[in-house]
Amino acid sequence: MTTGGFDPNQGQQQFGGQPHYNGAGQQQHGQQFGAPPQFDSAQQFDSAQFGTQPFAQPDFGFNPSRPGELLPRLGARVIDGLIVGIPTGVVTIVISLVLGTFLGSVLGAILTAAAAVGYFVFLETTRGQTVGKQVLGLRVEGPNGGLPTQQQSLTRNGFYVVAALGGFPFLGFLFGLLGFVAAIIIAVTINGSPTKQGKHDELAGGTRVVQG
Repeated sequence: MTTGGFDPNQGQQQFGGQPHYNGAGQQQHGQQFGAPPQFDSAQQFDSAQFGTQPFAQPDFGFNPSRPGELLPRLGARVIDGLIVGIPTGVVTIVISLVLGTFLGSVLGAILTAAAAVGYFVFLETTRGQTVGKQVLGLRVEGPNGGLPTQQQSLTRNGFYVVAALGGFPFLGFLFGLLGFVAAIIIAVTINGSPTKQGKHDELAGGTRVVQG
């Protein structure tokens, strides 16, 4: 007999009535009151469901060897050109006054070419940067990192020899024109390269100028 539709057996079933068994014969308790979930023996544990996948490495977008841009490199060349050009220009004037214009021009051009190549090769192979590159936060690396070799530095700075020979009498205009064309080619190839490597870097085996 029930009153108002109340079934006393229903309460017993929820609060400690007869236990239930799953298909494997294991006792299964009700989970209405926060009992821990029961897993079937054939059920696989999904680690992704509980967020136990390994964390990905954070990417802060930092690259310690960013390529040197064209404008800072041109600025460094201007600074280095003044460092080399002013002293050699003074010496050339003195030689011309003593030995005459023709001989002074020839010796001055040779001196300028030697001083420029020596300046760049020495500083790049011993420090990785000239004064101009140091001021603007640039440095030269070899194809495999580290300092470039003397041969590599000499190759990438060889166009200075052509440009410096522009002081030669008679043939100076031709050398100067070749030096100007070489500088344009280098600037264009630097600007068009994703790694900012110019034609002179390519000829040197893959040297590059980076920031830092």
